[in-house]
Amino acid sequence: MSERRMGQLAETFTTEDWRQWQGKTVNGEFPLRRYLGGSARSAVFLTEYDDREPQPAAIKLIDANSPDAERQLKSWEIAATLSHPNLIRLFQMGHCGIGDRKFLYVVMECADEDLSQIVPQRALTEIEATEMMRPVLDALRYLHAEGWTHGHIKPSNIMARGDRLRLSADGLRDPGERISEPGSYDPPENSFSPGGDVWSLGMTLVEVLTRHLPVWERNDQGEPNVPDTLPEPLLDIARQCLRRDLRRRRTVIDIANRLNPPVDVRKIDQGVQLNGSRPKSQRWIAASILFLALSSVIFFKLRTHTSNAGTMLSHETEIPVGKIPSQPRQVLSVASTAKKEITPIEKENSVEVSPTPVHARLAEAPIVPAASGAEAADAGVNHRVLPNLPEKARATIRGTVRVSIKVSVDDSGNVTDAAIDSPGPSPYFANLALQAARQWTFAPARNGASNWAIRFNLSNSGTETSARNTTP
Repeated sequence: MSERRMGQLAETFTTEDWRQWQGKTVNGEFPLRRYLGGSARSAVFLTEYDDREPQPAAIKLIDANSPDAERQLKSWEIAATLSHPNLIRLFQMGHCGIGDRKFLYVVMECADEDLSQIVPQRALTEIEATEMMRPVLDALRYLHAEGWTHGHIKPSNIMARGDRLRLSADGLRDPGERISEPGSYDPPENSFSPGGDVWSLGMTLVEVLTRHLPVWERNDQGEPNVPDTLPEPLLDIARQCLRRDLRRRRTVIDIANRLNPPVDVRKIDQGVQLNGSRPKSQRWIAASILFLALSSVIFFKLRTHTSNAGTMLSHETEIPVGKIPSQPRQVLSVASTAKKEITPIEKENSVEVSPTPVHARLAEAPIVPAASGAEAADAGVNHRVLPNLPEKARATIRGTVRVSIKVSVDDSGNVTDAAIDSPGPSPYFANLALQAARQWTFAPARNGASNWAIRFNLSNSGTETSARNTTP
């Protein structure tokens, strides 16, 4: 059969075609609980994944006759080996048959909501958009370092699961691969690349701030029209992301640095000693800056409503708001830690806000390679993140600054809560360590949740870490 004919066959599925398989089971393992949405080529259903105990998951089906089906399966297999706290996890994939139809399937984490459900209702604020960018940039930086491009950055692929923002991971592409059917978010060069991800991020940034994509013509030489009403630095970032010339676009690191300019902490933590102290005025300045930083950070949080919902979106699937049975509808919302008077109506519609930011700042929490040497002895640690101290800040350290963080870990190995146990002499460094600790992951525990103590030893020469399971 010709590739053209295969493509035509892959485009024969309608919503009713997909819905007819609700209640069926994939390979005797994954029940198709509810159709969440789809396109002519793919569909997503609610299912269950049994990892010691059943948990809600999403399963995506694509027609096995699609021209790139086998390439897609290989992509899923590789993506399943990636590990980052801001990526949706892929659990299992393979071939399956339903009736006389042949499909490829992938089972993945089920997101609670995505940005495409929020933008039609309202635009994000400047602070919300900024905080959205940080975890997205962190995930992109990781993917690019691993030799992949995301290829499908857009609101429907920026998701919330629990209190963490995550990117879809089921559509990763090799750099240089051609885009066969360019969409509204795809770059003018029509190929996948880190620069193409930056272009798509620029389009998404404008859309979430204005509720409209920038106006541009793919076949013209002009650049997208970015409204000059956008706040800085987001206006400058969007314009630099949307340069037609790939060589002139900002990189992910450029954007991160623009959002998080280097901080000169000499006046804050000047001459920090191992057992040192500092004048009362300097301690007050450091505490004030820390408070302002915490007060300005917002995060995506889920709020309970009376209706049921849940959705897992994919890069090529146009999906309406899905419904998860027996679970309350959860709406992606944002809040600030700044204290204010709350009216009864606001209280009814408010969310609970953590006293510390949920998402560690991108520049403060780089991804580090797998542990070796002494760090490898910390059995049970899957993924560790180090505080990224600015060089000027590290230069102020005399001796070693020791910070201890207590974290609570769920049975999947993700940190659910973190608190400073021993801050050392510097609130500034303690806060950086706290944000890094929030992004650690641990080996799934057979006996349920666990508690860990993470020690950071910061010095002029680098940062050492150790972790100890403190579960009773």
